[in-house]
Amino acid sequence: MREDLLNELMNEYAAQRAENEKQEAGRRERIRSGHPEIEALAREREELVFGTIRGILDGNAKAENLPEKMQELNRRIGQKLQEAGFPTDYLAPVYRCATCRDTGYVGDTVREPCECLQKAYQQKLRDRIGLGNNPDETFEKYDASLIPDEPVNGTGITQRKLTAIAREQCEKWADQYPEVKQRDLLLTGGSGLGKTFLMRAMAARLVERGMNVLIVSAYTFLQMARKSYFESENGVRELTDVPVLMLDDLGSEPLMQNITVEQLFNLLNERQNRGLSTVISTNLNLQELRERYTERVASRLNNPKNCLILTLAGRDLRKFER
Repeated sequence: MREDLLNELMNEYAAQRAENEKQEAGRRERIRSGHPEIEALAREREELVFGTIRGILDGNAKAENLPEKMQELNRRIGQKLQEAGFPTDYLAPVYRCATCRDTGYVGDTVREPCECLQKAYQQKLRDRIGLGNNPDETFEKYDASLIPDEPVNGTGITQRKLTAIAREQCEKWADQYPEVKQRDLLLTGGSGLGKTFLMRAMAARLVERGMNVLIVSAYTFLQMARKSYFESENGVRELTDVPVLMLDDLGSEPLMQNITVEQLFNLLNERQNRGLSTVISTNLNLQELRERYTERVASRLNNPKNCLILTLAGRDLRKFER
């Protein structure tokens, strides 16, 4: 887990525990001031537990019939609470997650993240990398009926089939990472063919698997690179370090002399040298990438040993009517 996100979550869990204690104190005060008979039973229950523990430690008492006595007191307290118009568990400890008691972890000897912490981390990571709360950008929501089932010129295959092949390859990559044959992946094709959907579906699957991912648009990358160039700050460090970087819509950003191409090459070169993975979507084909970003950049992507290239073709899905 990313340390910064985990620290944020631990602070949130601590705040939740403080809120729980405040709510518990308010409930006890309401019972103490308005329902003395319930308060007396609650004190008797506490004395039974702590008195028995003290007696055992002092060697003067045994925990005989403690479960039966506790069960009877709980029954009486619950009955009185219900008669007073409260839930039967009104005086029970308040937890958002009863499994970990809002600590985020379970287990005594070996502490492991609770399911609630894992889900909260995944959501926070989704928000951080740009996935947000859109539940439709996943492989499970992929709908083949939205894609024209007609041949793509020059391929001898339908657009629906071509897209299905790309989907299968993307899902396989996301499921097998980091044990993948090709560390990088390039999605090419015209506008509106589903490249961004596949990229975000990959990101969602990787997040589900606990992987560290970052999605940025090509324009955002350029802004970070520009700031790094002019202000002498390493603003692209996060892009360089993240295990899986997803660069969306490459080619849509402006070309800035001595910045765009140089920073893109440096980014790809360093990530490949470190064995990190980069997923790129672009409307440009390989020749257009070469013309726009030079052979140095294109060669980092046009290498079948390092990069899986998937090409989509056909009609713009945003204009397709079934």
